[in-house]
Amino acid sequence: MAPENKRARQGHRAGRQAIVLVHGMGEQIPMDTIKGFARTVWRELPWSPTSEDANEIWSKPDPVTGSLELRRLTTRKSAQGGNYPNGVRTDFYELYWADLTAGSTWEQFVSWVRYLLFRPLSKVPEAVRPAWFLLWVLSALAVGLALLSVLPESIWSKIGPDWLRGVVLAVVAALTATVHNLATKSFGRVVRYTRAQPDNIAARAAVRERGLALLRALHKDDKYDRVILVAHSLGTILAYDLISYFWAEREEARTFPTSSAAFAALQKLELAAAALDAVIARALAANSTARLTVAQCNTIRTSEEFSGFRQAQTELRRTMREPAKPSANWLISDFITLGSPLTHAEFLLARDWPDLLSRQRQREVPTSPPVREELEPRTLALAKKLGGFPIETNEKASRLLSFPTWKNPPEWSLHHGAPFAVVRWANVFDRSRYVFQGDLISGPLGPSFGPAIEDIDLADLDGQSKGFTHTLYWEETASPQRLKMLRNVMNILDA
Repeated sequence: MAPENKRARQGHRAGRQAIVLVHGMGEQIPMDTIKGFARTVWRELPWSPTSEDANEIWSKPDPVTGSLELRRLTTRKSAQGGNYPNGVRTDFYELYWADLTAGSTWEQFVSWVRYLLFRPLSKVPEAVRPAWFLLWVLSALAVGLALLSVLPESIWSKIGPDWLRGVVLAVVAALTATVHNLATKSFGRVVRYTRAQPDNIAARAAVRERGLALLRALHKDDKYDRVILVAHSLGTILAYDLISYFWAEREEARTFPTSSAAFAALQKLELAAAALDAVIARALAANSTARLTVAQCNTIRTSEEFSGFRQAQTELRRTMREPAKPSANWLISDFITLGSPLTHAEFLLARDWPDLLSRQRQREVPTSPPVREELEPRTLALAKKLGGFPIETNEKASRLLSFPTWKNPPEWSLHHGAPFAVVRWANVFDRSRYVFQGDLISGPLGPSFGPAIEDIDLADLDGQSKGFTHTLYWEETASPQRLKMLRNVMNILDA
């Protein structure tokens, strides 16, 4: 049953939705991140009711979090609008995972740094090169200071007075302690999650299982109309993985009988995806590489084909809700990434760009729009018979996002690498300059993961940031333009 029908059945009852925030790296304290985020997002919203207590947020125990350290934050009903004619109440949850990635060793950190440093310059993306060179300089400085500290006294006596050696040893000791602490407690979490080494497998599995358990719990009953997944920094890689794995296991939710309204919505999506792919193909044909530029992605997102794809995404997702059968539910409507290192995926997660592209074509790494599959002869014949699918004049060039399951009664299923057939993806970043201005960790995702991702550059709103902003995406002291953008991108009313 679609959300609209559910609300009609409930009369004037407001809708209900969940926002899940996935924190980034560091020594996070449970609930600190989500409280600041909820306060910033919910206050003074255009969709908030006009009563004096509209901004109130309550903290309540909730077993769905799986931890007594975490609580659910809940709001009052919003104003009416969008897909919620009677307003909507919002629950905020935090996916806390810092406790599962502690304990990285110095050797693991050094191995990771070595992995980043020792690669040809041609395999270092241009946007990452300033930070890569800086990492080389810092590494060389650390090695140089370490060598100075072990020089024999006979050499030090020729270099300078005894007090100079004492100063150098003190500096080396302080730097070693600082770097060791930072490496094992903060960056160590990057190592633990991003590298699939034997020592990290158990931690990676535990983090993902905690996230999947939360998503399963939010889908298990008739409580929510939709789920919005928001992630920051390293948490964006985790959240991206969770969407991929949860979509793959949710086979019943992405399978549609041919007699259903969902199947008709699927056919509209297939037509819209084919039209958008044609626009993308024309843009790629103008390039010397198999990669879109940021400017091309921005142009594609102004096209009618992109608008049609977004509309078809939303229409199909709203049919993927069965209150009477929770196992057939898919509620995740939006994926919002803040300060995401996924912009450097070819550097952090793959050997290079061709390796990342190969994984995407194999549907190991989902994109937006999703990769469309070549049709087998039987699938092509059935698609032609049913009609409503984008079949090319050259039938060998025909591709689809879905395939028949060959069951009786007949049904079609979206493939396992197509979560962004129904999930809208918005990416917020702050353009960097001179390494320490803006957010070097973040950047546009369209060129790497597909032009259907809405890339939003904060520097375009109010100018280049003067300091490092990676941890400031929802600070209440941010400019009015940036706060308005953050609140709008949340799309609380599912407009």
